[in-house]
Amino acid sequence: MRVATHRDTIAARLRDQFSFYKLLTIGSYDRGTDIAGESDVDLFAVLRRDEVTWGGSLKSSTTVLDNVRRALEGRYPGTTIYRDVHAIVVRFTSGVQVDVVPAFFEGMSPGGRSPTYGMPDGVGGWMRVSPDAHHKYIEEADRIAGGKLRNTARLMKYWRSRRSSGVSISSFHIEMVLAQEGICTGVKSYAECFTELLMKIAARNCGALRDPLGIAGNIPAVKVPSLHERTVSSIVNSRDHAKEALSQDGWGTTSEARRQWNIVFNGGFS
Repeated sequence: MRVATHRDTIAARLRDQFSFYKLLTIGSYDRGTDIAGESDVDLFAVLRRDEVTWGGSLKSSTTVLDNVRRALEGRYPGTTIYRDVHAIVVRFTSGVQVDVVPAFFEGMSPGGRSPTYGMPDGVGGWMRVSPDAHHKYIEEADRIAGGKLRNTARLMKYWRSRRSSGVSISSFHIEMVLAQEGICTGVKSYAECFTELLMKIAARNCGALRDPLGIAGNIPAVKVPSLHERTVSSIVNSRDHAKEALSQDGWGTTSEARRQWNIVFNGGFS
């Protein structure tokens, strides 16, 4: 209920301040892989093209982000609002955090099946994305995996929430790795799926994933470069303890397996 209310008031403010097209709910909340109290709500604010162009060229995405930030600050003067890498973050006193991503319609995906949009790339430019196409891709992979992809993604996000604040790995990256690699297909436990995911991300050194749909280019694992080294270290450490936990469980040493899992989840395994 609170999310719907915040969404409606944000849409009303953007409609009042900009040449506004529509507001889409995207990300973990839309895909059903969010964790209550931990995951943000991502809103895609699709502006009409005249709001993102000047003199026939695209404006800097930083400029557009700042315009959206000022508009929201005018609506929520007592609320914490700031610019993140790709979005304007609104931290409501209700406990809900909303990330508002400004975007514009760019065209259709290959084959003309899904709309694509330009969104801030974090360095002043724009990157091409298709929330609809990627949603379908992840949803199909989850169907093939019998629903295990969605729950493994939640488990990984819970792991992220248990680590220090210096660990930052993208939810979208997590779900796309799970989908592309087919990690959750076949007869596997969630412990095995989770451990394999850690292994895949560690093997890539938290590097960007090439979009298998050929739309978004590279999908970064870590949005903030300064947090890359710390995130890699945490992934590798957790991978090693998760592998040991699986080994101990296989030997029937349940108490040691639980101890190893508690290291992985920083005391949050039960």
